Amino acid sequence: MANMTVRRQATLYVPAPENHWIEELRSEFNRMQYQLIRAHATLCREDEVSNWDELESRLRSIGSFAIQQEFGTPIRDGNLVYIPAIGNTDSFDAMRSTLLANGKIEPRKHFPHITLIHPRNGVCTDTIFNAIMKRCAPFALSFQCVTLIQQSDGDAWQDLVTIDGR
Repeated sequence: MANMTVRRQATLYVPAPENHWIEELRSEFNRMQYQLIRAHATLCREDEVSNWDELESRLRSIGSFAIQQEFGTPIRDGNLVYIPAIGNTDSFDAMRSTLLANGKIEPRKHFPHITLIHPRNGVCTDTIFNAIMKRCAPFALSFQCVTLIQQSDGDAWQDLVTIDGR
């Protein structure tokens, strides 16, 4: 049997009501990515975490939390289209620092964003980008749950555990 490729992440799924219109855009303009994973901002990537059990334990020990973030208008970089965070990212950065703290190295800066079209499996034309821009305006989110997710061999991402900070 061939080796299975497994990826893990700590993810902030976009909560209602914003998830509705964002998912509509993703479904319309990047159906494959839409089918692989729900609209989200990645909190911690697999290459940053050496011990997922420890990260989960840290997350559970936090108690109540809310990650407040403002998002701007979409940006296009070739076939990549994403909604970037705007303003300060203090609560996002603080959560990353807490979860990735190992006393050895400071977590690298990661800019929160929500991907609408992923270049691995989507294409963006001027027409598509203009259609997206007409349907987007800046908005703010309060993420109150962190979900640990896993992908095996490029299949759809699966939720492993969700920690609710409410």
